[in-house]
Amino acid sequence: MKTTQKRLFPILVSVIAVILFAIILVATFTTSRSYAEALVSAHENESASNATTRGIYTSLSISINGGNGKVWTTVKNDVTIFPSTVIVIVELYSSETYQESYQNMTLEQKVQTGDLNLGKTITAEASTGGVQKYWLGRTRYKVDNGAWKEMKTGVCIYDANGNFVSVA
Repeated sequence: MKTTQKRLFPILVSVIAVILFAIILVATFTTSRSYAEALVSAHENESASNATTRGIYTSLSISINGGNGKVWTTVKNDVTIFPSTVIVIVELYSSETYQESYQNMTLEQKVQTGDLNLGKTITAEASTGGVQKYWLGRTRYKVDNGAWKEMKTGVCIYDANGNFVSVA
């Protein structure tokens, strides 16, 4: 009897691990949805409305960096399970004084793509203008015909040369 239990235990642990992984994957995929403005490009709107949901899971990351008198924010498509269309808008904001919201900051650059493929990045970049400022990166993105989502970096201070000073 104990021999049978010893054989079944690894199988049972494996089955439980697979079930937990599936639950975590579904929970991660269905959280943190937010709505944003419609895409400005009519061509991209048309292709997005004709898209069907094909991808199971997509994970993007956003970062902010600086150097050589510039600051930039980058969005990367880290994971896409099954092919999907990932529309991404990246915005870089600055302010000479601390602001709680990007809405009170100056939009320095806005870039977009109609499909950010797996492993690819998109970057918005601006000059510091020789002035130390507060900076924030923001992205809005949409996977296939799903809802718009948003991610932001924290507000960071970069000096006149684009070197990181601190998190605000």
